Amino acid sequence: MKLANHVAIVTGAGRGIGRKTALVLAKEGVDLTLAARSVSEIEVVADEVRALGRKALAIPTDVTQKSQVESMAQKTYDAFGKVDILVNNAGLAKHNLIPNIEEQDWDDQIAVNLKGTFLCTQAVFRQMCDQKYGHIVNVSSGAGKVGPPSFGAYSAAKFGVVGLTEVTYAEGRRHGVKAYAVCPGATDTKMRRDNHPDDVIEHLIQPEDVANLILFLVTQPRQAHISEAIIRTPLM
Repeated sequence: MKLANHVAIVTGAGRGIGRKTALVLAKEGVDLTLAARSVSEIEVVADEVRALGRKALAIPTDVTQKSQVESMAQKTYDAFGKVDILVNNAGLAKHNLIPNIEEQDWDDQIAVNLKGTFLCTQAVFRQMCDQKYGHIVNVSSGAGKVGPPSFGAYSAAKFGVVGLTEVTYAEGRRHGVKAYAVCPGATDTKMRRDNHPDDVIEHLIQPEDVANLILFLVTQPRQAHISEAIIRTPLM
């Protein structure tokens, strides 16, 4: 196993990219904290992780709430003693042309996609730096590099995720902490289907493709540092 005895937190872990990432990591020896707002979904994934022989905590968490994020992180430290990997995957999208974007929709997307990534990173970053090791993987989007029509709020948040990742990388590198922004193209998830009901499913990236890319990033040798150009390359 490539990651035996590692510990990871995965947000948005109840389905889609988050679920697949949790299972891919578990197969490589990782114990997991699964965070999402839907308790029933993360409980199912926790059972799947345990069936693979790994430990799992299912902790209902709203990543926009600092107190809930800090509580989730503390429960992880109490149970496992450390965090080696953080995958910030929790996301929200509601697309509209700029004149039609509701203020609440704007606020919600910035809060979940960007603030949530910041709060979760902040909750583990100091400890990762102290232990001189860690991986933070932020699931951004192709819309975090190019802003398509109707993606105003979502693209603003995902561009912000890429910027935050670069700062995290810059601050963490000398402490042995690496940060990556994964920017997938259109991926077959519930969020994608809710916003794009006319998609041809066969043309979409599958969640396991993104999960395998995340696995590749977190299994690089400690001395290896992938260039920023690679960090920001979208999966197409």
